[in-house]
Amino acid sequence: MAATTLRRTLRGTVGSTAVAATLFVGAGTAPAVDVRAVTDQYLFQQTLSQFSSTRAAAPYANVLDWSSDACSWSPDKPLGYDFTAACHRHDFGYRNYKRQSRFTEANRKRIDDSFYSDMKTVCAGRWACNSAAWTYYQAVRTFGAN
Repeated sequence: MAATTLRRTLRGTVGSTAVAATLFVGAGTAPAVDVRAVTDQYLFQQTLSQFSSTRAAAPYANVLDWSSDACSWSPDKPLGYDFTAACHRHDFGYRNYKRQSRFTEANRKRIDDSFYSDMKTVCAGRWACNSAAWTYYQAVRTFGAN
């Protein structure tokens, strides 16, 4: 009888300790992130300003590529208009879609179209800036498949 009581007590103590340790330390694994959904959110749902803030924090750096060469071989600030943030998001799209094996021609066009939209946001209706944005868009449509 004493052995049974001792086993029950030990079982209860071990069980309570395991639950407490799980609550205190955590389950031991981080929740899985849907990297594709997160990528799409950053690319297509955030404003350019929100994306720039997100990029500065670089969340999920272990699974997302935040690197960028800005506007590659083109000036980041053509005619004084700063396209750097738009180029950062464009690089983010290309690099992560390639990493996620979903860099299809349709997805490339969607990323390029978003890039053009971002640049037009920077332009705020200014004709000369819109012309530069159109030129940059045409360049990525022609040469951006790499």
